[in-house]
Amino acid sequence: MIDALAHLRPTPARDAAIYHLNTGGHRMRARLALASSAGRLDTHDSTAAAAACELLHNASLIHDDISDHDLYRRGQASVRSLYGDDVALCAGDLLLTTAYQIAAGMRDADTSRRLMAAMADCTARVIGGQSVELAGRERRRPVSRRDYLAATREKTAPLIELALNVGVQTDAGATAPLERGRQLAAAIGLAYQILDDLDDLQTTDNPDRLHPLHAWRHHQPPRRQSGDTREATLARCLRHVRAALDRAERLTGHLPAPLAHDVRELLQRLADQSRVVSRRALTQHKG
Repeated sequence: MIDALAHLRPTPARDAAIYHLNTGGHRMRARLALASSAGRLDTHDSTAAAAACELLHNASLIHDDISDHDLYRRGQASVRSLYGDDVALCAGDLLLTTAYQIAAGMRDADTSRRLMAAMADCTARVIGGQSVELAGRERRRPVSRRDYLAATREKTAPLIELALNVGVQTDAGATAPLERGRQLAAAIGLAYQILDDLDDLQTTDNPDRLHPLHAWRHHQPPRRQSGDTREATLARCLRHVRAALDRAERLTGHLPAPLAHDVRELLQRLADQSRVVSRRALTQHKG
């Protein structure tokens, strides 16, 4: 990824993009893409596909930090806090275009074409889901549970789906495996987004200020239910996470060995995060 950027003319956008990639991260989408393409693509094309998937994700992170006014990413200064919003926007766009440049350079032309089509579809869905959230912040209108679930999945799931299906893109007409990858990504994306939303509770003392698509707003207990509303809402959120992870585990059983191993590792990390969130939230509540 960095090699592709390093060959570009030095600009603030290029420097900011390289800085962002050097801050680290799990590289989870790259790992899933490598596992998905194992035995199907040669080393060059497998690496290129993994880099393309990871670059799209990192482009979305830079853009998210602009929208959310975040000063830190991965424990370090965010691109926007170091370079400003305008250069950060350009850096995110540069990662986006570099992803397509790398995918276009794959040796197998048919796989390259199908992958770029999938990249365009998945990126468009992420942009659409994110735009629903951003528009809702301004209008503050009520959002139905159905719309909440759809937008929540679309913000996160498509780029996971893209990585899961890299290997499947080599098979023309592989409808069933592609759909399985979409369902698995939807379950993982939903669990991830709920947990990510619960992390936001550390930075607010008034949940009513959370945006209309925040998980906390859509897991409130029925008004007739007595008891501690905060604890009940947290429990409903975490039950939803567990149900999504259970669904993902069932779907993982249909995956080939290299990919199934990496997906299960991801599911375990999300399950661990769920337990951490639960303990932290209850401790804060008691305090």
